[in-house]
Amino acid sequence: MAVFLSVITALLYGSGDFLGGVSSRRHSPIQVLTTVSLVGAIPLLVIAPFIATTTSMNDLVLGAVAGLVGIAGLGLLYRGLARGPMAIFAPITAIVSALFPIIWGVSRGDEQGLQIWFGLAIGVIGIFILSSQPTGENVRVSISVIYEALLAGLGFGLFFSLLSETSTESAPWPIVAGRFSAALVLICVALTRKVQLRPSSGWIPLIGCGICDTGANVAFLFALRYGQLGPVAVLASLYPAVTVLLARIVLGEQLTNRRLVGLVFAMSTVVLIGLS
Repeated sequence: MAVFLSVITALLYGSGDFLGGVSSRRHSPIQVLTTVSLVGAIPLLVIAPFIATTTSMNDLVLGAVAGLVGIAGLGLLYRGLARGPMAIFAPITAIVSALFPIIWGVSRGDEQGLQIWFGLAIGVIGIFILSSQPTGENVRVSISVIYEALLAGLGFGLFFSLLSETSTESAPWPIVAGRFSAALVLICVALTRKVQLRPSSGWIPLIGCGICDTGANVAFLFALRYGQLGPVAVLASLYPAVTVLLARIVLGEQLTNRRLVGLVFAMSTVVLIGLS
């Protein structure tokens, strides 16, 4: 069940990233992030009392902090990808976001078998391949870009890790707290910068992104009921495979040999962890 829910998480994260990328072509990052946060939070707020069996202030605080570091990571990701080069920024972010939860889990006492460790290693390699793009030999990379990539990955990894510290019986309340804390900060930033929050058009991709992203967070929490943080986080971090496939199907983007190899590694990871 943990593998199934982790794969669902990756599918939803990948779909949400694809729809978020489409939305970002028409709207500012703050508009996209704020709308997505609220679109996901409001329906979840309504149904959460019927799903959660218990909750605590500790879970809500952890969820709120997780939401803030997650949004910070996403903001750094947008900024870094805009500054480039993507071929260097994206892989660093993806690798750190996958490795950090593994380290966190081990420090908390998680134990993995040899097959799991091999599957995790294959998964990290697959994430790198899927996230990377060819770049020229003479591309110069500033130290600030490296730092931002590391911080973005740390934000995503810390998001996963903090959610793992909440009680699984409280799901999805930590996600609700995280969504509203992130939305509140984004609204304050928009008011300070006098940025329009309400998108004028293109609502369908935004709504789809909000549903997918929130659904992925909820699926991740439920996956932790059945599995350990490291394997769950790595499987969830295989979302670039979904984004790549959607770009191929919807936008007609070509699948390079590099991406095909990455997809093979991703599928191998699912099989290795699933059969362990």
